[in-house]
Amino acid sequence: MRRATLLAAIPFAAAFAVPAWAIDFKFDGYADARLVLPPTDDSYLDGGLGKLRFGRDDGSPNLHLTELVGEGHALITPEIMATATGRIDPNYGPGIDLLESWVRYRPVSTTEWRWSVKAGAFFPPNSLENDEIGWTSFWTLTPSAINSWIGSEVRVLGTEGTLEWRRNEGTVTLIGAVFGWNDNAGTLIADRGWNFDDRVTGLFEKVRLPDATALMRHKVPPIHSELFKEIDGAPGWYLDLSYEPDDIGGIEIMRYDNNADPTAKSGGDVAWRTSFWNLGLDKQLGKLTLLAQGMVGSTLIQPSSHFRMDTNFRSAYLLAGLDLDDWWLAGRVDVFQTRTFSPAVNPLLSEDGHAETLSASYLPAKWLRLTGELMIVDSNRPERVVTGDVPQQTEVQLQFSTRFYLGALGN
Repeated sequence: MRRATLLAAIPFAAAFAVPAWAIDFKFDGYADARLVLPPTDDSYLDGGLGKLRFGRDDGSPNLHLTELVGEGHALITPEIMATATGRIDPNYGPGIDLLESWVRYRPVSTTEWRWSVKAGAFFPPNSLENDEIGWTSFWTLTPSAINSWIGSEVRVLGTEGTLEWRRNEGTVTLIGAVFGWNDNAGTLIADRGWNFDDRVTGLFEKVRLPDATALMRHKVPPIHSELFKEIDGAPGWYLDLSYEPDDIGGIEIMRYDNNADPTAKSGGDVAWRTSFWNLGLDKQLGKLTLLAQGMVGSTLIQPSSHFRMDTNFRSAYLLAGLDLDDWWLAGRVDVFQTRTFSPAVNPLLSEDGHAETLSASYLPAKWLRLTGELMIVDSNRPERVVTGDVPQQTEVQLQFSTRFYLGALGN
């Protein structure tokens, strides 16, 4: 993790390597407080197998200061920009953590071609929902299962290049990256399955694994995992191709492979060979926005010749959002599934489920956003029997968020 820490700090060094007068600095951020009526299951943040951020340990109802997030942009020259996103979380993980930190070089283009390169720690470019500060969603409080998993377990610590072909008909974009320190990606999707969570994992955070996982490993809970770690020394990669017609939507396809050696070990950690295909579609119809995204992937570990575990995962969602100026209304349907193949745990770690989300947001002022969200998640995961629960669970979560913004409000 030491090398990853140094890599994440590169943008800070770049921002202060030139005289202060040369930097155009901008800061955006928000503070989020919520009144929550949580489900009766234990949240996965507390070692449970519930699918939602809050659980019975949070009380019902309860008021939470969920987080404070800040994002700084330093335009060092017209071509060079450094960005860092940090979080203060009074509830979980380090009190102060870093979510992203990167520097980008993009020369001025006077033709239909434009290119850029960036390096540091950042999220992959495959989300249609999470385009706000700190990997937050524009339409809902809680993102889809797909983008919740990306925020929880996938981070790019490396270099990414972008090539754009801009024409009157639209823009074709090709993005490619080479990265490291994500060999543990796959741990959560295998051990706890899909979740719905707007709290992303910090770069210096250790995540809690399910207590059921600890018991199956004959360990005393709680147990934790460090996700952003390099184990085998082999770089991972992804390619993302998109086409965006002007103002009417677009299509995107991505291939991700962390290229980890599933037999490699470092201390108590094993590298998870994780790869997936991602397809996204969006369509604009006046004030109505339609988003659809699907993901199919797998993760594998083989720490010895006597043990191998393969987990196939897939999920998809359809979201409809209506922009009524000061009001935003959204509805989303998710389906998700995992299939784990291992003589030791099969079929305990497999699961099936679906979820429905309704959200309404009101902006009485540019600096204030009020949101109400209802989520219903129905899932079947046999692993729950390990801690004395029934496999089939229906969870209902109602949240009311008050979010105070500093700076621009994104969309």
